[in-house]
Amino acid sequence: MEHKSLLKTENDVAKFYGWDGLSTSFVSREGVLIDTTTDTWILSEYNSAVNKLKFDVIEDQGVKWALKQYIKQRAQTVSSISALNAYSAIRTLVLRRVNGSAEPIEEALITSFENMLVEMRERQSIWRAYYPIRWYVWAADRYPEMGFDSEYANLIDAIEVGGNPKGQAIKSEDDEEGPLSSLELKLINKALREDSAEEYVCYQQRAVVALLIATGRNSENLTYLRESDFQNVAPHGLDPCYIIKMPRIKKGFISPRDDMLEESLDESLAQYVLDLIKANRENRDSISQELSCKPLPDTLFVNVTGNKAALALGVQENILNMTTHDIRKLLKDFVARQGIISPVTNALLHITPRRMRYTFGTNMVGEGASKKELARMLDHSNIQNVGVYYRLAGRIVEHLDKAMAKKYASVLNMFKGNIVISDAEAINGDRKDKHLSFLEPGSMNPIGEIGVCGESNVCHLDPPYSCYLCSKFQPYAHADHENVLSCLLEDREEKLKKYESKRLGIQLDDVIIAVAGVVDRCKEYDNEKKL
Repeated sequence: MEHKSLLKTENDVAKFYGWDGLSTSFVSREGVLIDTTTDTWILSEYNSAVNKLKFDVIEDQGVKWALKQYIKQRAQTVSSISALNAYSAIRTLVLRRVNGSAEPIEEALITSFENMLVEMRERQSIWRAYYPIRWYVWAADRYPEMGFDSEYANLIDAIEVGGNPKGQAIKSEDDEEGPLSSLELKLINKALREDSAEEYVCYQQRAVVALLIATGRNSENLTYLRESDFQNVAPHGLDPCYIIKMPRIKKGFISPRDDMLEESLDESLAQYVLDLIKANRENRDSISQELSCKPLPDTLFVNVTGNKAALALGVQENILNMTTHDIRKLLKDFVARQGIISPVTNALLHITPRRMRYTFGTNMVGEGASKKELARMLDHSNIQNVGVYYRLAGRIVEHLDKAMAKKYASVLNMFKGNIVISDAEAINGDRKDKHLSFLEPGSMNPIGEIGVCGESNVCHLDPPYSCYLCSKFQPYAHADHENVLSCLLEDREEKLKKYESKRLGIQLDDVIIAVAGVVDRCKEYDNEKKL
């Protein structure tokens, strides 16, 4: 595009796209202050040698921007040596082929990667492509405007590069890049349900999270959405049936909106889109005055300061479009605002649209989706690129013990029932057929009665597992729920070891967390009784 030729410096890149400029320094994971005011970064010293990363050799300012941001992130979250290794591999294997290319930067990068992959395969050293691939995928997720193709990123992301004999631990450095664990997703859903903040940006955040959960789409798809793409297709008088028409990116169309794919939305998730549309209309006049523009397009995710590229090029229909960076920031800021701590890393949850896409894909695999069905759900042109989701499915299963279960019980509130002291307090307490016992998994040894079912009609759930998740369950305060918790945790571990499908184990997680909640509530009751 013509405007790319105007980007002569990194400051031009940041200013043009409305991004914050690169900071003048940052602190590495080792606690070292790294000066970034020049194109030469000194990361660390090893064996009296100074490691210098020279970015001035990179001709394209957008590519330089993306590489600097990636190296900074790597140095901050993994290690300085990892950042150094990444820089060395990317510069040597990819960027030396890009400099001086007569092709547009997007094509030059792909050509360089294809040549590198051919060369590495011939040398039987495909593992050396690890860092370049991870950088490209990372950049495509954040800066596709700089020439990184999302479809090509999906393609190379599916390549199994393996590891060199002394580098098998490389894969462990990317624990925060794969699909979310089941508990991580539960925490996001809980935060979404309970968030009631009324600032305009909070409505945008919730809608982004809801659509990524529901559709698994790339952030670029969301930037092109219009309010009119969201529809209730149910006949008048019937329960609502919501769909959203998703623009199709990277399909060869002049505009992603030239072809749309309908996706169903659960009513609970659709409500966040309805709320955003209402907030958009309440803010439309002030946005119109700010941009001195009428009429405004019915953009779903509104950039209140205007899309810098659309303004510069005079493209009226995209004047309110967010960038992919904006969508990612909404997602990240939601997690930060909610303070969601990952049970996998015990740190603030690292979240990106790509992780949400992986999560959607692997969950669909776990629910039995075929490759053809999954390709349709993810809007892949064929099944070639969906294999990665089958390899990722069930890979991340966090450890769960009593301490962790009790910790998350206080956060997730899976138990919705009422604790009772005796049958006299309980609804249906006089009905023996409503008394519930728990048997140890795989045996007929009863732990004892655990509570009473408050449902007057026939219950169609699966007692006693489903009972702890039911609002009508009335557990006894004196019952041995601690033993129930121990049995379920042991059963979970057995299933994880025995069965290839990890979902058979993690399906117990909700019940385990609910039981842990009952244990804590019973202890609170005992403590109150002693006072």
